Amino acid sequence: MKLKIKLLFHTLFLLSVCQLSAQLDYNTSTKEKGETNAIILNNSKEVLKPSSLELDGNNGFKNAYKKENEQLKKAQKEKALNTKGILTKELARKIKFQKFIEKNTLQIPMIDKDIGVFRTTSANIYLNAFDFGRIDGDQVKVLKNGKPYIAKFTLFNQQQTKTIVIPLDEGFNLIEIVAIHEGNYRPNTGAFTLFDDENKEVFSDLWELAKGAKVIAHIIREKK
Repeated sequence: MKLKIKLLFHTLFLLSVCQLSAQLDYNTSTKEKGETNAIILNNSKEVLKPSSLELDGNNGFKNAYKKENEQLKKAQKEKALNTKGILTKELARKIKFQKFIEKNTLQIPMIDKDIGVFRTTSANIYLNAFDFGRIDGDQVKVLKNGKPYIAKFTLFNQQQTKTIVIPLDEGFNLIEIVAIHEGNYRPNTGAFTLFDDENKEVFSDLWELAKGAKVIAHIIREKK
C-alpha cells in the first residue's frame, strides 16, 4: 500500500515538473530581449505615420500682398489714363486749395465805401494805396468825375506802393477807386491815404471790396 502511494506521488511530481518545464520553454521561445508577445491578425494593415503638414506662412502673406499691390497699381493706372492730359498733380493741388478757400471765405457784399466830403485849396490830391493782405494781384481803377483816370493799378506791399497824382478842378471833384480784380484771395484788400500839395494827410482808411465795389471821395477845391 505504501509502495502504491509513493509511486502515485512520484508520478504526480513528474507530471507537475513536465508541465512547468513546458510553460517555461514556451515563454522563452516566443520572447526576445526587449520584446513582448502579441497576436497579429491576418487582416490587419500597417498604419503609416502621417508626415507633418508644413505651411509656408511667409509665402502665403507675400502672395496676398503681391496680389493686392497689383490690383492697386491697376486701379491707379486706369485712373491716370482717364485724367491724362487733363488734371496734373499741380493743377489738382490748386483746385483743392481753391475749393478750400471758397468754402471758408464769406461772400463779400458789393457795397460801396463812401468816405465823405473834403475841402482843400490844393491843386492836386495824392493817392497812396497798397495791399495790406496777401499780395495776390488785387487791382483797382481810378475814376475822376465819372471818367477813367487810371485804367489799371495793381496793389503791392507798402514798400512798393506808388503815388497817384490826381489834379483837381476848381469846385467839385468826384474821385472813385473801383475794385476790378480781387486777386487770388477774396476780397480786394487795400490801405490808402490821401495827401495834399503840402504833404498833409487828408484821409486814410482800409477797404475790403468785392469786384465792382468802390471807394468814393467828394473833394471840393476852394480858391486860396
